[in-house]
Amino acid sequence: MNVAAVPTDLRPLEVRTAFIGFILVGLGVAVTTVSYVSNMTFTIQWLVWAVGGAFAATALLAFEWPRAFRRPGAVPEGRLRGFLLLSMPLAFVLGSQVCGVGLKGCTVLCHVTNIASIGLAGTTAYRLHRGKSIGVTLIPLVVVALVPHCVCHAPVNVLWHGMLGGVAPTCGLVPLAATLFAVAALRGVRPTSSAVLTAAMLGVIVFMAVGNPLIGFPWQGCV
Repeated sequence: MNVAAVPTDLRPLEVRTAFIGFILVGLGVAVTTVSYVSNMTFTIQWLVWAVGGAFAATALLAFEWPRAFRRPGAVPEGRLRGFLLLSMPLAFVLGSQVCGVGLKGCTVLCHVTNIASIGLAGTTAYRLHRGKSIGVTLIPLVVVALVPHCVCHAPVNVLWHGMLGGVAPTCGLVPLAATLFAVAALRGVRPTSSAVLTAAMLGVIVFMAVGNPLIGFPWQGCV
């Protein structure tokens, strides 16, 4: 991991937005975890609990990570920085493949949120690359990524559908988590750990996108 020994100054708007984003992701993933382990009927139960544990760990980390914004340090450089910048739009591109290849979603709203999230994440990455403040793009990214729109009858959505009348915000949770961890790393907030978690979130998204069409896991029941 290539991390420069140069401290960074955090912008107040970015910190507040990242804080709120992490808390919302934590809450969303917590509800999703309960829904998943309560309703998943896949025959290999240890896989169900393994994925449920990964979801639960993501929720706990999202709740805890905002504390680290009080003590920013070195910022990544070189290839690590390039990976983190690319990971932000990539997370949403990969996330849009979970329910099928391409950017078109199950509904018009799903399609719109896919395109908007990718665009906002790419713009945020570009502004970070240029050394600009990202509050103006991070705020709408958090909002758009968490818009309830998923109509898939998957175990992760059961509780959400009951609470929100048939829609859920699950599609954007993990991509948004990956993006927030990348932002944290690029602003010097636990850069190495944040980068590892960004990579882990991307791995989870790929696993969901590949596992669903091949073995119906872990997104079982998706339309």
